[in-house]
Amino acid sequence: MPMTSRERMLAAFAHQEPDYVPVSPDISAMVPVRLSGRPFDEMFLDGQPHHGYASASVAQAYVDAVKYYGMDGWYIYGGLPEIAPDDRPRWQSRFEHLPDGGQMRYNTAYTPYGELTARVLYPTDEPPWEAEKPIKDLRRDWPRLKAVMGEDENWQWGDTFPDRERIGECGVYSVCIGIPQDWWFFQREGGYNTMFFDFADEEDFMLSEVFAFYTRYALARLRALVQAKPDEIMLGGSVSSLSASSPANFRRFDLPFIQAAAEICKEAGVFSHLHVCGRSRKVVDMVAQETDVDVMEPMEEPPGGDVDLADVKKRYGHKLCLKGNINTFEYMLRATPAQIEEKAKRLIDTCAAGGGFVLSTGDQCGRDTPDANLFKLVEVAQTYGRYG
Repeated sequence: MPMTSRERMLAAFAHQEPDYVPVSPDISAMVPVRLSGRPFDEMFLDGQPHHGYASASVAQAYVDAVKYYGMDGWYIYGGLPEIAPDDRPRWQSRFEHLPDGGQMRYNTAYTPYGELTARVLYPTDEPPWEAEKPIKDLRRDWPRLKAVMGEDENWQWGDTFPDRERIGECGVYSVCIGIPQDWWFFQREGGYNTMFFDFADEEDFMLSEVFAFYTRYALARLRALVQAKPDEIMLGGSVSSLSASSPANFRRFDLPFIQAAAEICKEAGVFSHLHVCGRSRKVVDMVAQETDVDVMEPMEEPPGGDVDLADVKKRYGHKLCLKGNINTFEYMLRATPAQIEEKAKRLIDTCAAGGGFVLSTGDQCGRDTPDANLFKLVEVAQTYGRYG
């Protein structure tokens, strides 16, 4: 009998040969929302309960897109509801409709240490982005963010995933936890430059206070998540890309966290999955040689990345399931279906043997990626990528 998409993906994660090579291009949010035909701001700000990435509407749009393309799903929208004490400071939001379309979300948290503010812009035709992040002054604002996160560390989460059945057997159910650099980037006003100044000027404070606290928080959440048995935990590390950061930063700030998280997942029988986009070849070496991570993606090829997937397969195919790595911002967007077919077949030829391979793309296909190219990728996996 044919495998379900979930079974097919899990077999690849376990280094087994499924009925055919799983095919799961990273379409994330932009392609699904485009297919929905609704404005992006309405999809992301739907007002429905949701405890993971994006929103319930975006998550459902992803599942609809999986079915539309006939692909194997990689559902990264999952999560558990956090159970916070009534006296913990909370973010309070108000919204403003902008004159040219879209919305601005104003977030404010009132803490014993002062006020914390942030803003998120929700355009009509693309995903949201942070217009203002909460940490402006490191020493002043960190106690405020810590209070919002739960400074007394009495963290609790629910024990059941409310949206587990949304993806069902159409794909694997994943929950994302950011690794330290990734998490800090989304808290710190000023982007990479300011973040790197923190690492240089306040290294002891960042390690012994900020990242130590975050590690306790994130690992507590991880332990609750694995008890609820997702198919995998995705360790999100987009910001740790060596296109911007460095191998030294990755080793110093991220690697210890990844090692601890992967060990917890292994003990719980849940796959661990690391996402580092852009240039990541030196990260692959560290992860394969020094952690228990099971899956790594998107292993981006040039020009966005520096990974030769065939070479990584030879070196680490016994250790890592590889998911990737067709370029999205040029190739998937501009190639012909015939060119997509040629590249997909080449990846299957060099990476599929023995299992442990998911045919996929680099980081998130753009909104205007042609449907024909995504259909072709799926077709090649289902026909040319058959095992046995």
